Amino acid sequence: MSILAKSQQLHPKLVSWRRHLHQNPELSFVEYETQQYIIQELEAMGLRPRRLGDTGVVVDIGQGEGGVAIRADIDALPLTEESNHPFKSQNPGVMHACGHDGHTAMLLGVAKLLVDLESLPGHIRLMFQPAEEKIPGGAKKLIADGVLDGIDRVLGLHLSSDLPTGKAGAVFGAQTANADTFTITVEGRGGHGSQPELAVDAIVVAAELVTTLQTVVSRSLSPRNAGVVTVGTFNAGSNFNIIAPRAVLTGTVRTFTDEDRSTIKQRIEELAENITRAHRASAAVDYGWGYPSVVNTTTETEMAYAVIRRIMGEGAGIPIQPLMAGEDFSYYQHHCPGTFLMLGCRNPEADAQYPHHHPQFTLDEEALPFGTAILTETALEFLLINPSRSRKEGVS
Repeated sequence: MSILAKSQQLHPKLVSWRRHLHQNPELSFVEYETQQYIIQELEAMGLRPRRLGDTGVVVDIGQGEGGVAIRADIDALPLTEESNHPFKSQNPGVMHACGHDGHTAMLLGVAKLLVDLESLPGHIRLMFQPAEEKIPGGAKKLIADGVLDGIDRVLGLHLSSDLPTGKAGAVFGAQTANADTFTITVEGRGGHGSQPELAVDAIVVAAELVTTLQTVVSRSLSPRNAGVVTVGTFNAGSNFNIIAPRAVLTGTVRTFTDEDRSTIKQRIEELAENITRAHRASAAVDYGWGYPSVVNTTTETEMAYAVIRRIMGEGAGIPIQPLMAGEDFSYYQHHCPGTFLMLGCRNPEADAQYPHHHPQFTLDEEALPFGTAILTETALEFLLINPSRSRKEGVS
């Protein structure tokens, strides 16, 4: 029986796992009940999981020198669910709105399929990672705790509402963006609204800064390079007739290269300093380095595409465009070559489609057996690669 056929037989269990997790979501770094549930399910398969990274779970299957790690993220979002599903979130203000419940269910499915195999040409490590949704992320914690010891390659998969069920793909090279944050605090001088000449209006200064920041990408980066500077919040003022002494802006920066990342940081700092100085104000910039770009290595991505076509058909493996989203799977790729796949979970017959992080986001559960089979078969293929091409030798 093929791996896909075995995975399809697991479909009821995959759905059960996913729905339990969906009903019981937990936020980043506090996934204690989720951790215990995963351990319980793995132990029921005869495995010996261990806690790692505080709220993460890691389990090894098989033996041998060659090692492949597969990662699923387990945390949910601070969001109130607005769906009418009978399995909707039971935790107010917390929701699996990005598909991590599906990721975790599929990795549990991988565990079940691997346990049923007679032998493996190496060992496969399943990483149930906490806190993908919150910087600094759980990947760095797992790595610091030794999760990549003895591992030659890494593999990950993310459900995508942009793709229909039955399709999957990956980018050769940079797939997700460097995802940084910034806070700009503008200091003016408060006063009465009727006497602006005696004050320095922080709102006026910050408003000009917001507008000018929109030129950073168009006038500082090559037109061949993609980038985003978004101001997400603007907080200032206390009353209609008081000139605000302070304004605070927060936002995000998305880039694909280290050079562009540094350029935008520098331009934000320069504009903040010079615009505020021109208005007799001052500014402090707090720039936060977020998740780096996911960069897929060529050999591993080609192998994954071959598996996708073999499992779902010749037309299933499709090219995808780089994403401006951030993803801490990138930290694993700083140590080992590997690839991060996008698996379609959009039901083409559904009346309404909602994007990730929407309070009515849902996924097509028919995608779960495909993801389980793809992860399992790709990991097995990775074990057959010459282990000498490993670690940083294979990272581009």
